[in-house]
Amino acid sequence: MTIVVMALCAVMSGADTFPEIQAFAESKRDWLRRFLDFRRVPDHETFRRVFARLDPVAFQSSALDWIKQAIGGQLEGDIVAIDGKRLRGTSEHEVQGVHMVNVWSARHRLCLAAQPVAGKQNEISILPSLIDTLALLEVSGCIVTIDAMGTQRAVAEKLVALHAQYLLALKGNQGYLFEDVQEMFSDALRRQISETELHGASTWEDRRRSEKRTSWVLPAHPDLDDYHWPGLRSVVMVESTRTVRGKTATEQRFFLTSLPACSVTALYAVRTHWEIENSLHWVLDVAFAEDDSTTRTDHGPQNLATLRRWALNLMRREGSVGAVNKNRKRAGWDDEFRERLLQQLLPLPT
Repeated sequence: MTIVVMALCAVMSGADTFPEIQAFAESKRDWLRRFLDFRRVPDHETFRRVFARLDPVAFQSSALDWIKQAIGGQLEGDIVAIDGKRLRGTSEHEVQGVHMVNVWSARHRLCLAAQPVAGKQNEISILPSLIDTLALLEVSGCIVTIDAMGTQRAVAEKLVALHAQYLLALKGNQGYLFEDVQEMFSDALRRQISETELHGASTWEDRRRSEKRTSWVLPAHPDLDDYHWPGLRSVVMVESTRTVRGKTATEQRFFLTSLPACSVTALYAVRTHWEIENSLHWVLDVAFAEDDSTTRTDHGPQNLATLRRWALNLMRREGSVGAVNKNRKRAGWDDEFRERLLQQLLPLPT
């Protein structure tokens, strides 16, 4: 526990490597002794060995316990995005690196859970167990969004059993289902909208680029029953038209959903899904230098990844404004600010 808390404080304060964690603990020895009992600061190899051997499932479970307390366990009405992120620094020569599958709460702006897999292709195997983990957070009534890798009947079945809604990306890897859904929208858009069950909604964005997004939704046709997709109620097509420097490009994306046919809700859920890239993955790379981490020993990569996500969650819950990398530096300089962050986990002495 002493080593884990030292490391968490160090990571919140700007440390990215085990030698930096040791240096932080040595410089803040007196402050740490206010609530930790230790004779000397461990060296960086001790930190490395502990995190290499620490059970990542148990460590992640501890983080999840805090999440449950922080948000009251409830996610009803939330949009929960699931997406993978490669830890690039863990790849070496022909050795495949670690891939973390992250779960993001849009409402709370927290990483709810993260599970490691060896390589992106293995996301398929880890998703059902990750959904089981979500059951601990009472996901009834939330919308779970996943990219095409997670479009599996087993995933949909688990979410339906948890009384959660799903919106799953549909691509060519689903074969005839993908082609049939494409044909449904092609046929509907060729006819008068008044003659179809088609629902549409659009948004426009004009900042660095001009972009129009249109969501078209159709109730699931009885012909799709042959695919035996659990809880399927409607299908979605989102068409994006972007104009950048005078060049226009159009892209169509398709989705399966257990939601009723509502184009506004579907478009909002599709857009919100990408917050996991901008508010979690990008922040981990830019503010925590996650891609630069070359820790590769045993469980070290995934446990450090959990530590970074835990530190980010504490900063988000504390609520100080400003960029995360600025607040990491502030945590390194300001004992009082660091104490406020840690107070969310430990009852510190006054």
